[in-house]
Amino acid sequence: MKTTFSSLYRIKSLHAPATAIGGARRLAPRRPPPFSPLRGLLPARQLSIETTKSIPSETYHGSARIKYPLLLTTAATLGGGFLYSRRQGAIQLDNGERSPTVAHSSALQERAHDALYDTSTSLDAVDFPTEKAILTSAPNVPPPITRDYPVILDVDLTTTAKLEQLTNQYKYEKWTFNNTVPGPFIRARVGDVLNLRITNHDESGMAHNIDCHAFMGPGGGSALTTVNEGETKTARFKMSQPGLFVYHCAVGPVGVHIANGMYGLMYVQPEQDLPPVDREYYVMQSEFYHEPPEEEDDGRLSSTVEFSWPHALREAADVVVFNGSEASLTEKPLKATLDDTVRIFFGNGGPNLTSSFHVIGTCFQKAYRDADVLSPPAQSVQTVTVPPGGSTIVDMKMTVPGTYTLVDHAIFRLEKGAKGFLNVSGEPRPQLYYSNQPPQPCEGCKLHP
Repeated sequence: MKTTFSSLYRIKSLHAPATAIGGARRLAPRRPPPFSPLRGLLPARQLSIETTKSIPSETYHGSARIKYPLLLTTAATLGGGFLYSRRQGAIQLDNGERSPTVAHSSALQERAHDALYDTSTSLDAVDFPTEKAILTSAPNVPPPITRDYPVILDVDLTTTAKLEQLTNQYKYEKWTFNNTVPGPFIRARVGDVLNLRITNHDESGMAHNIDCHAFMGPGGGSALTTVNEGETKTARFKMSQPGLFVYHCAVGPVGVHIANGMYGLMYVQPEQDLPPVDREYYVMQSEFYHEPPEEEDDGRLSSTVEFSWPHALREAADVVVFNGSEASLTEKPLKATLDDTVRIFFGNGGPNLTSSFHVIGTCFQKAYRDADVLSPPAQSVQTVTVPPGGSTIVDMKMTVPGTYTLVDHAIFRLEKGAKGFLNVSGEPRPQLYYSNQPPQPCEGCKLHP
């Protein structure tokens, strides 16, 4: 008799009643940051169009007896106003030229500012332009968003189950968004209204949904997006918080859906995005829990393994991988060229283990810890800690050619599959890395191919 834990939990989830979540939490409107006479409201940024705003002139009637401190204060205020006016003007293009702003963008920006802090208009009544999101499978990342106004961003997700290779030895039935593990990378901009359409194509009858950490509201959108087999639902969410966010299925048992592959990343760009880099990649760590292979009728062990509830409860991971399989970043390594700046959007799907993400042979020139894109980044960081359901953004400057290894520095997880490669091409740099002996990796080494 071959009743599996996977089937049991599919049946349990299928007949579990949906939980109604009543009431909606009204979020306090975000306020614009205070003006600084030293920095202005927004620094100049590339590949965007910013409105020109004039500062109303004011007549100042002085007196011969005004004290010196008051004069200093007035001068600082006027100087700050001048800086603000200059910084909101023309944009700088990547060829070094400057371009004037346009009236169309000006109107859209004013609407964008009003919409970002507006809590009085229902999302079904917004009149933004509509744009279809570019979705990419790991390790690819959609191109940066260069517009400076909000849109209704259409995102289509489907849920499926598929049998595919998990390790070099075993296959495993994964539950997916858009037929990939991890799910597609979604790129939006703060102020956008994300129009999510989710369709369930899982032929097992399992219900699925989306809990996105970027969605502000009860359940992260899960109660609005739960779909049964063959069903489609649509919901809208305001992108009010910038950062890199995990999304995952939250149908119960939640841990089972995540453990089987239902997670991904969404990047909500701030109004002023991070500095441009040469290459961007999408990497997500997760672990899998499986039973030993069953014996086939001919006495051989099966090449397919199935989910293990006892292993998951004990948090005893059988497999720890990047981007859904042991071979994802070893058979198809990430690539860069000497002196490239490489950015990795890194997430941890879990469901249980905290990652100590490290790239052997370099350090993170910038680390946006916990994917905080509003604060200054940490610099020269060797390892970053990313909990389940968390994320980070790291930048690296590749100054020496060769192969770099991505690992979880809880290093025994290397033996469970947690490794990937970044190949950097270019001429040797003896000024930085030199020996009169040729490289000689240890025999059978998994870290230094």
